[in-house]
Amino acid sequence: MFERFGPQALAVIEDAKAESQRHKAGYVNTTHLLMALTNADAEIASQALNSVSVNYDSVTKEAGRLTSRKASESTSVFPQRSSASYTEGSIGFSEAAAEALHGARDQSRYFGQSTVNPEHILLAITESKQASAMKILEELGANLTFLRRQVMSLMAHESFVTDSAPLLRTTLIDGMTDLISHNLQASDSLRKLAQRAAGKEKLSRNGLPEDNEIVHMALVSYIPDFLYTQVAFQRYLLQQSIHCLMERTGPLDQELSASIISSAAQNLRSEIRDTIEYLWSHEYRIFTQVLDDAEHDLIGSVIEDLWWTESEELALEELFDSALEDHRRKQVLSLQKRRLELAQRLNRLRERLENTIRQGFQKRKASA
Repeated sequence: MFERFGPQALAVIEDAKAESQRHKAGYVNTTHLLMALTNADAEIASQALNSVSVNYDSVTKEAGRLTSRKASESTSVFPQRSSASYTEGSIGFSEAAAEALHGARDQSRYFGQSTVNPEHILLAITESKQASAMKILEELGANLTFLRRQVMSLMAHESFVTDSAPLLRTTLIDGMTDLISHNLQASDSLRKLAQRAAGKEKLSRNGLPEDNEIVHMALVSYIPDFLYTQVAFQRYLLQQSIHCLMERTGPLDQELSASIISSAAQNLRSEIRDTIEYLWSHEYRIFTQVLDDAEHDLIGSVIEDLWWTESEELALEELFDSALEDHRRKQVLSLQKRRLELAQRLNRLRERLENTIRQGFQKRKASA
């Protein structure tokens, strides 16, 4: 389970185990992971949590308060018994914790990173609606959308400073290759297990999907998440470039700034089309008919809408920070409302992207 986890992520796992033992929970749940992520050694994750006033003391205090209410076992923060879905050594992980750790591997793929880091675990937790850590964050008043954006902003800053951000094309191709390989290996292991159980009897695939069907399902299921994440991340990377340029030349003319952002949107749209066509016709030749221009235009229009919505949110965050510093309460409330509207729009665009990709891929049957 932890083969892709880097040193810092493994340290978070060990800290979470220690928290589980300290609270006599008997297994690790997402609250223990959240506690471990507040540690300064987690760097990006802890910085992002601090930005929404979440730290070790506040998490521990809130967890204790919720536990003292004697919540039911299904919602308890530190339940004493568990049907742990994964066990590592002498300690188990709750279903939600195991799901978050699996999700962290996906998050690392979305950003084109070969190892899982603490920030990937945090992002995966914020995607898990049933996690006990989510209840803690909600009770502490943390804005989850802002938290996720803070993580991405810090990741973009680090990538820009170290010049380590992979190209979108590389991220998508390498990520899908790794993901599909993982699923094909899992299917092959299940097939071998079934054959071994059947002994010498001739055995069909016994309901398991064919390899080309697994590839097709992976493309349909994961490409939207890759693209949604990368559009936001590329926008944050561009913002880092613009800030660097402004430090050297001074404030940019509004028209020039808009031109830079617009040009980047067009380049991103073109790069995504080229990448999808490459995956379709070179990497995974399982379709008899490629996407047509109209379908690529539909995908491209969603990409541009996402790009400009991300741009609007970035501008809004700057206004929000300024209003907070000047204690302009009325404006803060107005901007907060606008924040919620943008978050809803981004969710709708994410659904639109998923539906557009799904319709284009699913109407073409994978060839044998």
